[in-house]
Amino acid sequence: MRKQVNYLILKFLEQVYPDSLTVKMIEALLADWRIFTDSKKLLEKNIKYLLDKGYIEVLEVELPTHHTKIQKLRLTAKGKALMEKELIDEQVEEV
Repeated sequence: MRKQVNYLILKFLEQVYPDSLTVKMIEALLADWRIFTDSKKLLEKNIKYLLDKGYIEVLEVELPTHHTKIQKLRLTAKGKALMEKELIDEQVEEV
């Protein structure tokens, strides 16, 4: 299941590229697929793996109305190449 979740995270980010998503948005999209996880587990395993491999990056986005920064995730060029099947990763399995 972990390999499929890695793929889905990349797929969601690919669909909004070049925009980005928060972890909570990704959690909600996974829930639509009937995959329920909590943010901590998602961050510790799947997102950390994708960040370490360079497939996604973290953006700090400032919310002007609240003077607060939030973190969003965005697909990198390497992540896009993986989704276009220019690269192969055994830990990312298409659903």
